[in-house]
Amino acid sequence: MSLATVNPLPVYDLFSSSSKFSQRDLNESDEKEARRWEDLASEQKRLEKIDAIVTLPQQYREKNWDGLEAEPIPAAAIQEARIFLRKLPSSIPMPEVIPEPDGYLGLEWYANKWLLYVVSFNGTGVLSCSGLIGSERIYGPRYMDERIPAEILRNIAKVFL
Repeated sequence: MSLATVNPLPVYDLFSSSSKFSQRDLNESDEKEARRWEDLASEQKRLEKIDAIVTLPQQYREKNWDGLEAEPIPAAAIQEARIFLRKLPSSIPMPEVIPEPDGYLGLEWYANKWLLYVVSFNGTGVLSCSGLIGSERIYGPRYMDERIPAEILRNIAKVFL
């Protein structure tokens, strides 16, 4: 009678250099996953910051909020500004939010009196833009659809160059 030899199942070293995935590959994967979560957390903080800076006290939604017959800032203007900021590349600094007496809500990027740019919202979908880049005066209406117009992004960037 003969005894049959049973072959054990093959054993693979998951972390050897000959395996399909090395320890280095796993470390890189972990680092990518960690960066992805950091990016998500950073984006969440950015959205929270946008919501915080675009929230106006109720007083600005009432006529004469400045004591000089200022027009109320419509809720639609606040929403437009929020949408604009969410579309803004994260590499661009956050602006100062300025309620304007004509009923617009302005987003202002300011470096000094010769470098500033303002995009204002009134809730109608038309962006009122104005700025001073050195001696160049920039102004006029702009329209935003799915993206912020490249001209607006360039003008904001010029403030910080």
